[in-house]
Amino acid sequence: MKRNVTKTLEILVKVALVVLLAYLAFFCFVAAHEWAGHILADELVNARHGTTLTRLEVIVQWFSVSLQDGRWSVELVPFRIGGKVLSAIYRDPITLTDWEIGFGNIMGSGITALVSLVALTALNLRKDLPRFPWFAGFFSLSSVIFDQILYTFGNPADALDGAVLMGADPLLFKIIVICLVLLQGGLLVRIAIRYRRGRQARTVVGK
Repeated sequence: MKRNVTKTLEILVKVALVVLLAYLAFFCFVAAHEWAGHILADELVNARHGTTLTRLEVIVQWFSVSLQDGRWSVELVPFRIGGKVLSAIYRDPITLTDWEIGFGNIMGSGITALVSLVALTALNLRKDLPRFPWFAGFFSLSSVIFDQILYTFGNPADALDGAVLMGADPLLFKIIVICLVLLQGGLLVRIAIRYRRGRQARTVVGK
């Protein structure tokens, strides 16, 4: 009886840890989309025009991060599933081209796709996987589902709209996204297979 209770508790702890890693991965995915994607794109566009951001406010789930007159502030806000750049005000008035607007739209999805590809490729190059990479797996799944599939084929289609504004052919862009999704899915499945085989081999050795 005691052994069964202990085993059940161990399973519950493992499940709780996986759920926690899933949430942390999704949070980091949203933060990367907004900060490493959209805000970085804004900064690059601003630098191109010789100006900077003087005011901005970005919400990522529980947190609102603001910049006002050189001062940063962080505050808790009502929870939202995703994130959003509420404002990004330039120091000097500038006129954005369609390419620059498209670049800003696509960079959120682009940066998370890049992180996903690099992480999955690096994991596949490792000789051994003693633990399943839940964090990287959930991050990649979030990128594939929300940033690549929904933002290309759903509504809003920020990634597709951004690519079109940058001069890309819509059909060609969709084909590229489908290929990227299949590539990441294949890499993730390969990781799962390698982990399972490695676990079985360790079990046999342990016996």
